Amino acid sequence: MGGPLRIRAALPADAEAIAAIYAHYVLTGPITFEIDPPSVVEMARRIADILPHHPYLVAEQMEGIVGYAYATRVYERAAYRWAVEATVYVAPDSHRRGIGAALYEALIARLREQGFRTVIGKITLPNPASVRLHESFGFKRAGVLARIGFKQDSWHDVGIYQLDLGGHPVPPLEPRPFLG
Repeated sequence: MGGPLRIRAALPADAEAIAAIYAHYVLTGPITFEIDPPSVVEMARRIADILPHHPYLVAEQMEGIVGYAYATRVYERAAYRWAVEATVYVAPDSHRRGIGAALYEALIARLREQGFRTVIGKITLPNPASVRLHESFGFKRAGVLARIGFKQDSWHDVGIYQLDLGGHPVPPLEPRPFLG
């Protein structure tokens, strides 16, 4: 396992590998509040919906795709268009190899280039590894949604973490499309 890590924009052909990584988290814990893993077709639709407006990245090594990260709108209303919600998932057999950090570094750099101003991370608590990852990039805890999700016979809190990408000019320039 291993080899050089390559981070690139996701392609429709990546949907199967992405769906497989995500299915693990859907089925084994409360990290995501989805109950049923999305199909490959559904995952391909989600990727297509995110691109080209927001980045959707995959990390590849010799064994194939070992993780992915993407950003989406936080809310639909126009005044929120400078804010995004970021997500990162790493294949369960690829943890503790720096893949999540490499994906987040690439994702945040692209979001800055596009002109986004704020990144939100939502973390099902407790999840010390995810909290450490977010805080290592400068995310600050902005609040907690207490007992907001019920999964696997338990209520779960969600921590809201926020990252300022370098100022809020008035007026702000419009965010640019993601070009890969």
